[in-house]
Amino acid sequence: MVRVRILVPLSVVAGLAVAVFACEPPMPGTNLGIFAVAGTPLSNTCGAGLDAPNPWNFNVSLSVSGSVLYWNWLDGSAVLSTNIQDASANLTLSQVGNVDGTADGGLGPCDMERDDAIDLVMGGGALPSSFTGTITYNFSVTSGATCTDQLVSSGGLYDTLPCTISYAVTGNQTQ
Repeated sequence: MVRVRILVPLSVVAGLAVAVFACEPPMPGTNLGIFAVAGTPLSNTCGAGLDAPNPWNFNVSLSVSGSVLYWNWLDGSAVLSTNIQDASANLTLSQVGNVDGTADGGLGPCDMERDDAIDLVMGGGALPSSFTGTITYNFSVTSGATCTDQLVSSGGLYDTLPCTISYAVTGNQTQ
């Protein structure tokens, strides 16, 4: 799965957010609701070029079916799921894509992998209304790819590769 980022004006994003909430498919199992998430940076070895938000505030939708937790970013991407064990949940996603946006002087395609890890501890109760945890993004170059043009020293966004961005997160049910 490859994600493509498109930069659009903030006013358009605000309008799309309302449309996305209205068009999201129903979640499996019992809906836990929308959670307001606040993220605080823990570490960033990638550098300032990626413009990681500080603080990072967003909403997610959660549901549960038996011992399976479902996480919806509310952005049209695939719903993530994992088993909950002792109130802990570990959601993962890996994506690979070519990140070359311009001619790179013959270096070849830069295929990078992003591995996401969402590690949560759910609040108490059969239907938790809060969680704490971490969200970590690991960026690496795939085998055989040439990505030196992605480094800050060559005009790119990354101080070094591979690199990691990590956030401490708390989520509270809003609806």
